[in-house]
Amino acid sequence: MNTDTIARSDQYRIHSYEIDLSKQLRFSSLIRYMQESAWKNAEQLGFGFSALISKNLAWVLTRMIVTIDRMPGWNESLKINTWHSGKDQIFAYRDFNFFDQKERELGRATSSWCVIDINSRRPVPVDQAFDILLPDHPNHMFADRPGKIADLKNNHSKWATLVGYQDLDVNEHATSSRYIDWLFETFDLDFLKTRTVSQLEINFLAEARFGKEIIVQTEKLTDSEYLHRISQKETDIEICRAKTVWK
Repeated sequence: MNTDTIARSDQYRIHSYEIDLSKQLRFSSLIRYMQESAWKNAEQLGFGFSALISKNLAWVLTRMIVTIDRMPGWNESLKINTWHSGKDQIFAYRDFNFFDQKERELGRATSSWCVIDINSRRPVPVDQAFDILLPDHPNHMFADRPGKIADLKNNHSKWATLVGYQDLDVNEHATSSRYIDWLFETFDLDFLKTRTVSQLEINFLAEARFGKEIIVQTEKLTDSEYLHRISQKETDIEICRAKTVWK
């Protein structure tokens, strides 16, 4: 298959309700756009939601690295390119890059996904989930696949919330973009007014389910690097680990 037909390109106009205090696109809004383009690309190539739901299967995002050179602002045009970039027994990999209306590169990302059985919530080998071969694009945005993030050694700030209806996606767990919003709540307002994220790395370890209270903890490593942990309060089960780099 031609690599031009494997990749997908989408244009988005940034709305006022998607920006933060600095009038830049919220990081979680960028993640939502990435998910939308990934969804459409998988659908057009025959291995998306429609191909899986009839088998009681679903895609789940497991790890991601996003690097941002410049976050676009209100009313700017954002172009997202995405493509399937490989697989192993359990994980499929998807890469992205981002451009503004003048074709200047804004950032890049890589991600890993697995297919789960909706009833058992257990992973299914990628090759067993589909009747077609997943087409691989040779272009990789990073030399390495997303890796495991270290756990916190100290807790410098903490925030708690209940998982509500508005947090849920079609798989009935908190959508991945909401985790990003929760991480930001552990920083004070003055910090958020003057700093922006240049890199986010995240591991999704378990599902955040409706009605459960979650705890978000942050450890400051340096003035620009922070580790994060999201866990379920009742059981202390880790739901997510993340690392952010700020400028």
